[in-house]
Amino acid sequence: MNSEIDSELRNRVTDPLNEISAKTGDSSYQVFTDFLDLTISSFSGDESQYSSCIQRYRNDGHDEARIENLLRLHAKALSGLMIALEKTNEDVLGSVYEHYSTTSDNFSQHFTLKSVSRTMAEMSFPDEKEIRNASPDDPLLIGDITGCGSGSLLLDSARRLRAIRPDCPAVYIGWDIDSDCAKMCVINFVLNGLPGYVLQGDTLRLQVNRCWHVEHTNLSREKMPVSEISARDQEKIIDELPITV
Repeated sequence: MNSEIDSELRNRVTDPLNEISAKTGDSSYQVFTDFLDLTISSFSGDESQYSSCIQRYRNDGHDEARIENLLRLHAKALSGLMIALEKTNEDVLGSVYEHYSTTSDNFSQHFTLKSVSRTMAEMSFPDEKEIRNASPDDPLLIGDITGCGSGSLLLDSARRLRAIRPDCPAVYIGWDIDSDCAKMCVINFVLNGLPGYVLQGDTLRLQVNRCWHVEHTNLSREKMPVSEISARDQEKIIDELPITV
């Protein structure tokens, strides 16, 4: 996938993250994980998660001025991600993930090739009648629950649906056993305006460790686009979604 993203655009994200790694001595994997956590905490207003990342920097001996600089670099990486996404309309975040070799080399993960992802989106796409009859009370359900990765298949499906019927009501479902992949999917949902749910856990056992709800909202507004579903309500959410595995 990463070969399909111009390196100069990808560098808008990786250059600030690499600078963080150089300043802290943290591995690229640790820096990228921090980036995911800080981004989601910003989208959800989760001050506890945000403070946890900052506290880790304090525990590592960084003073407040250095921490402020590190947070600015994280913000610069997010800004770069948004710019690259606007210019490419592609899964830039997944490309960054692969760039850092955090997929197959280290964790036996293999992201689907872009050409294959688009073909799969074509094959599993709702028919014309479903698209025509979809309503706010009965929206389309478009899911990737066998390992959604960064959500590339869902992004392709959303783009195709918008080309056919821009106002078509739809709910998108992503499910992956890997925590980082699920978090990337959440971020991609927010930045691409996909409303729905992202679940992290074992789909074969219908086991959910975490579940995020993403609403389509303007990031400049006070309302946060991401909320995490409590463990108590996760089963209810799954039961209400017509998911079969």
